[in-house]
Amino acid sequence: MTLHARSNLVLVPTLVESKSGEPVFNLNAQDFVVKDNGIEQKIRLDPNRDQVPMSIVVLVQVGGSAVREFHKMIGLPTMLSALAGDTRHRIAVVEFDSQPRMLLDFSNNADAVQRAVYSIRPGDTGAAILDSVWYAVDMLADEPEQNQRVIVLLSETRDHGSRTPIQAVIRKIGRSNVVVYSLAFSPSRADLFDFSHAGGEADLLAPLRMAIAGIKKNTAAAIPHMTGGQYLRFNHGKQLDSEMGMLANQVHNRYTLSFQPSNPKPGLHVLSVELKQPLDVRVLARTSYWAAGLEDPEQEPAQQTGATPGSTQVPGQPKN
Repeated sequence: MTLHARSNLVLVPTLVESKSGEPVFNLNAQDFVVKDNGIEQKIRLDPNRDQVPMSIVVLVQVGGSAVREFHKMIGLPTMLSALAGDTRHRIAVVEFDSQPRMLLDFSNNADAVQRAVYSIRPGDTGAAILDSVWYAVDMLADEPEQNQRVIVLLSETRDHGSRTPIQAVIRKIGRSNVVVYSLAFSPSRADLFDFSHAGGEADLLAPLRMAIAGIKKNTAAAIPHMTGGQYLRFNHGKQLDSEMGMLANQVHNRYTLSFQPSNPKPGLHVLSVELKQPLDVRVLARTSYWAAGLEDPEQEPAQQTGATPGSTQVPGQPKN
């Protein structure tokens, strides 16, 4: 079920882990507190989310410094199979430099996924992360309505060359139920911005400004943060394998909370998720969503990127 422009249902993927990184099970809806712009919401918990089919878009940067990372991705097809697990799934593969290009449309054929990954070649000097995420969200929008929607992004930390406005990407992500997992190959000490206290009435634009600043500072970290995904870094192939295994564990052990906003003001909303009974655990959840207004467009125009993904749409342009 996708969060469309006029839908009142907000999905909040949530992971609860112990200090040792093990998933915490057997929690119920009444164990959680979800606040929307600081206001507690009435929530429900989907009990069977781990059985829902998955649609996965793998975004692999091939431009700029990415050529030095290709040898680390030799085991990527096997890692993707582990990520999907026993769940019915479809995987698409997209490479990008200054523009995204589809290598494989959604398929459940493991051999096809492997061929697509191994077909990647060095690109130009670009790293258009925002254009490519926009593109992947559009691809996922056409998948079966009941499917979980996942983006796995392998890239450097900062965007180089995207033409899609940052606010348009924030809006698009915030109106979808896509979860983004990012694996960055360029180590960065950039800190994420804390969105948890940005939902006050005094300045309704503060959350949006902070989201924009976060994306400029570390694109690969800020986008997963908004969706409830995870941002990890790798320096070698074995570490990539390990991090992908960690993501596989997270994907299949998340709770899916949902609520209908009690005050759906148009714009970016800040979410916080906590446990009613404090435990020595980590709660990783979606931190924002976008509530559409009457004049909020379905698609925000963006400059053309020249993307020719075999050949799907240019980010920011309506589909044919």
